[in-house]
Amino acid sequence: MQAEHLVGREAELDLATEILRQEGAGAVLLLADPGIGKTAMAAEIAARLADEMVVMRVHGSPALSAVPFGVLSPYLLDLPVDQATSPVAILREFWSQFEKRRGSAGARLLLVVDDAHDLDEGSTQILAELVTAGWARLVATSRPRPGLPAALLQLWYDGLAERLELHPLEKETVTELAEKTLGGTVMASTVDVLHSVSEGNPLLLRSLLEDSKADGNLVRRNGVWFLTRALTGNGEGLAEVVRNKVLRTSEAEREAMYVIALAEPVPAAVLDSLVGRDTVRSLMDSRLVLTTNGVGSPLKMWHPMYGEALRQIVSPARSLQIRQSMVQHLLTEPATAEGLLRMVSWALDCGADVDDEQLLQAAFLAAKLLQNPLAMAAAERVRSEALRPRARAVMAMVNYNDGDYRSTIRLLEEGAGFLDADPSGPLGAGLLWAAARSAVGDSSGEIVADVRAAAEAVAGQHPADQELVNGIQRHAFALELAALAHDGRYAELREGLDAFESGLEQDQPDIVMSQLFLLAMRCELLMVEGQPVQALDKGRDALVLLDEHKDDLLYLSDFILVRYALAALESGDWAAAETALNRYAASSALGLITFGGDIQTLKGLSLLRQGRLEQAGLVLTPAVEALKVKDPQRLRRLGNALAFYAAARSGNTDLARRLGREQSAAAAGGAYVEAMAQLFMLAGKEHLDKGSALEKLRTIAGESTLHHLPGVLLQNLVLRAELGDLEAMEAIQDTASTMGGSWANGWESLASAQMGGAGDGFVNAGNLLAAAGMPGPAAVAFDRAANAFDAEGKRPEARQAAVLRDVSESNLGDALVHDPHTETDRSVPLTRREQDIVALAVSGLTDRQIAEKLMVSVRTVEGHLYRSYAKLGIRRREDLGAAVRS
Repeated sequence: MQAEHLVGREAELDLATEILRQEGAGAVLLLADPGIGKTAMAAEIAARLADEMVVMRVHGSPALSAVPFGVLSPYLLDLPVDQATSPVAILREFWSQFEKRRGSAGARLLLVVDDAHDLDEGSTQILAELVTAGWARLVATSRPRPGLPAALLQLWYDGLAERLELHPLEKETVTELAEKTLGGTVMASTVDVLHSVSEGNPLLLRSLLEDSKADGNLVRRNGVWFLTRALTGNGEGLAEVVRNKVLRTSEAEREAMYVIALAEPVPAAVLDSLVGRDTVRSLMDSRLVLTTNGVGSPLKMWHPMYGEALRQIVSPARSLQIRQSMVQHLLTEPATAEGLLRMVSWALDCGADVDDEQLLQAAFLAAKLLQNPLAMAAAERVRSEALRPRARAVMAMVNYNDGDYRSTIRLLEEGAGFLDADPSGPLGAGLLWAAARSAVGDSSGEIVADVRAAAEAVAGQHPADQELVNGIQRHAFALELAALAHDGRYAELREGLDAFESGLEQDQPDIVMSQLFLLAMRCELLMVEGQPVQALDKGRDALVLLDEHKDDLLYLSDFILVRYALAALESGDWAAAETALNRYAASSALGLITFGGDIQTLKGLSLLRQGRLEQAGLVLTPAVEALKVKDPQRLRRLGNALAFYAAARSGNTDLARRLGREQSAAAAGGAYVEAMAQLFMLAGKEHLDKGSALEKLRTIAGESTLHHLPGVLLQNLVLRAELGDLEAMEAIQDTASTMGGSWANGWESLASAQMGGAGDGFVNAGNLLAAAGMPGPAAVAFDRAANAFDAEGKRPEARQAAVLRDVSESNLGDALVHDPHTETDRSVPLTRREQDIVALAVSGLTDRQIAEKLMVSVRTVEGHLYRSYAKLGIRRREDLGAAVRS
């Protein structure tokens, strides 16, 4: 596994070996926190130079740091006892050992010193003198604190050494390392979690990968690896790493780490009084403990996973004993959310009593941070009848996010019923109940009937409490409106929202929830009706209001966020969509596990609309697998359809056919999402089997009111245009001109240019599309501009348009061109798209004619032909016919 530590370190390795090969004195000083890979790097440097130099290793040790020349003792076995304190004699004996190893080859000496921060002063002086005299090269590793010994640091000051600081791995490197370790594709959101939790530390990353794979949390489906639940610190790999760290510390330091891990963050003054300031300082120097906010602030473990692993090591009896000794120092009301969760979690682990209010507060916060085990444990312990409905709502949300919809329904229907299951957020609880009912297959009609019956029952039980009755009726009406949206009955929804808004009064106790619901519904309605910019404004207003009251709300945040993200994609505001989706991980990386499939689905839709087909496929195919496990936003059918479309359009026939078969197994979502999924499935089928679905795409708008609405119709028309349906271009002009937003405006411009046929019109369209972040359609526009100018005899303008086309295609990030002179792999079949282009080329069409026929750019045709040449084992177009026939 040592090789994995070096992923992304090639530049530092090359620099280090170059320095050590230079004439004269040379040393490399590697500084990094524990686990970053400095020891592995030093070993690799030694391996690279082993054929050129004699390697002698020295290991620093806390136990020998006070023993003069102690770390050099393996090389001083022949030294007389009376000379054991003489630096000259020690240097002479050390050199004698080197000469024996070198023999007659005349090789240089390479000293590899690990944990140089633990060297005694005498040994350090010996090593530094060897380098200064030019007798040896040196590679030394050290932590930043306490840092390198003075004698080695002096080498750097004197220009005899290069100081290299190794930093945590970037996300791209984590992806590479994870995929090398696991031997397959790792879902992007899973990489985000691994990078966030490990903080780019290779040692921790390796432990997390091994432990998660061993306990079944990290699973592989159809070649894709992804996480199914939160990472924990109770795996054997991480425990072994932590045990090794703990065993190298003193008893006082171990006791301090147990206290910090169990009670973090711990005030520095409290810890000083318990274990002594010197012990605390030693832990900080060893980078095992950190301050939370500068000098004098509370202390916590160096890494959260270290703290979690330590808590697994401490027995419940010892944990309770430490808690009892700390009880006088524990705050009744912790100052931070982190402190509250740790205090409650610690109490639950060791059986201590916790106040119901605090239990509920911790449960609610843990649920929002998706710390599901703690949320469930705390909520289940709430005993107060007044607080139990709120606790059940917390447990219901945890179950919903985990895909246990029947438990969600049961919990919300207990006690007062789902319409009033959560006193501080009844509308959110009602929406959660309705979503769970829909997820188990209940129709909107059944759900609405039960809502009305429940509202009548509450009114009958409390006839004198008009405020309660009005509130329940308002919540019931809101759920009926949500059902209208779910069924795609948007004309009725508009009327209902107007009535709902007119009935709102500012002094209502639930006015904020009602306003949030109204804004979210307006956002969805405007988006589908073809007003994406106005829809995005409503969604943005909802997010602002949500942020002002987020501490009091559960399910409503997810309800709002997905609508805002969809509105952003409809308007072509890719950055706004990305920002919205990033909110899922803003407070906790665990959001990427629960919502990872949904997030990747919407990112895939964004990439497809930008024309980034290859990137979209890489995002969507893993998303489909994750959505089979967790799909709280009910986007599985959309994700599957998008992945099917991307595979079919890319010519990946086998994947497309598998995804096509799986579509029927996915549960349906809301009407808008289902309409989009249907469109992409039809377009994918047409790419897969020519003539099988294009006519259905043409007629579907006339068969359904929903499909005739601009927000759905434009997607239909764009997919048809990309299939080569020129009739769709004229319709795009009419539909997009009423909508607004970058996506609609860009396609309107391209359609107008297509109708006009002039090169200038295509250039204008390409510029607009490129500025809107849509390099795929922009490349098509510029390519058609080049064709038009060429036909008009305007050679300079044609060349300029071709340059703009190439720039747009370079911005796609897709690998389009393959060198046909590379070694052939005849076992790799041509994709469907490659077969189509090769067939057209064999028939005698030029690249430009093929591009025009297939509605792609010339560069795309060239890329597919180059790949086909390599697969067929040929080097020129003239050999295509013979190669295909063979």
